[in-house]
Amino acid sequence: MFANSIPRARLWAMLIAALCTPVAGASNVIAPPQDTELSLAEALRRAESRHPLFQSYRAQLAAAEARTRQARLRPAPELNLELEDALGSGALSGLDKAQTTIGFSQLIERGGLRDRRLDARRAEREGLVTEAEIARLDLRAEVARRFIHVLSDQAQLGIAHQATRLARSTLAEVNRRVDAARVPLAERSRAQVSLARAELEEEHAEHELLSARRHLAAATGVMAPDFGALVGDLLQLPEVAAFDALLAQMQTTPDVLLFANQARLRASELRLAQARRSTSVRVGAGLRRVEATDDVGLVFSAALPLFSRERAAGAIAENEARLAEVGPAREQAWLKAQAHLFALYQELSHARIEYEAQRDRVVPAMEEALRQTQHAYRRSRYSLLELRDAQAEWAVQKARLIEAATEYHGHLIEIQRLTGAPAPGVSPTESNAP
Repeated sequence: MFANSIPRARLWAMLIAALCTPVAGASNVIAPPQDTELSLAEALRRAESRHPLFQSYRAQLAAAEARTRQARLRPAPELNLELEDALGSGALSGLDKAQTTIGFSQLIERGGLRDRRLDARRAEREGLVTEAEIARLDLRAEVARRFIHVLSDQAQLGIAHQATRLARSTLAEVNRRVDAARVPLAERSRAQVSLARAELEEEHAEHELLSARRHLAAATGVMAPDFGALVGDLLQLPEVAAFDALLAQMQTTPDVLLFANQARLRASELRLAQARRSTSVRVGAGLRRVEATDDVGLVFSAALPLFSRERAAGAIAENEARLAEVGPAREQAWLKAQAHLFALYQELSHARIEYEAQRDRVVPAMEEALRQTQHAYRRSRYSLLELRDAQAEWAVQKARLIEAATEYHGHLIEIQRLTGAPAPGVSPTESNAP
């Protein structure tokens, strides 16, 4: 059902490139200045160069390589030493009647047991490579999500700054009117309350941005942000392929390849269990010295385990069941994944529609309404309450524009992670204060 179209060589190349890059704490990693602007591409590069995830997989891959080397080894020969008829009682109380045997023995594996063991370790190693690539895609998606979150919070902080400036400007206008005895003193208090609320919202937006930057830093492998402002145009929405094309692309992802690797691993383990039905023979040869007569003779031995077929039956049945489990698990995962992809695609389409409506109709109309309300207020045709309502609604609609764009990018990141595509690009043009 699934198209296994990702070459193993490519997966190895991607994993080795990531694992061979220095990690955090290495002596040759130089921390960039904290005022350096950060793009999404640079954030992804930093994450892949220093995140502890790759250090962990490097160790796991080294362990898998060691297990593969161990599986190549044949059973080691054994040196045997036996002393009989010695240190007993009566005529056997000393060593005069002793018989000393020295020899070598070797286990001879039959049924291709060594090859089957090596196949199982190789399949295990390939599965680890695929898991590492899946973890790499997960990390890239997490960095992209955190990056978009920071861009969104930067934009929301810009709106909060503008709202505070509007409230401060309104208070100045109200002060002039109160001083001129054109409006009641209570309007000054109302304007002061509006300014205080705007300043609190601005302070909250600053805290949200600081938290988002900390999360982004953690996703790139460091505790504290080592970058300045983020560079990216949040309001530039990348296009997405048609659903059928995305569905076809999803069949070639490392997540799907993992099931193919699991099938190979289970099949190799089954062949290994079947090979153990063949009885391995231990043979030996040596020299025996009889102290009483000072004679030396050759000794030959052979050992054959009994009931090997019966003892292997349970392991064979277990591995047959585990192999049979892979297919249904793959089908179940595919059903969930394609349904999830469809839901994400619908949400993505809705987010674009909402964003375009906000950008083309709602926000421009609200900006025009705010201008007209300000104009009318200056001519005493509108009350302070109407001006405050217009300013608040303007901030709400501007914030909703940012939220719609953020939702679009978030859904796109999830789609591209699901289809195994690179993290979505964000235009380098900075647009954090629409």
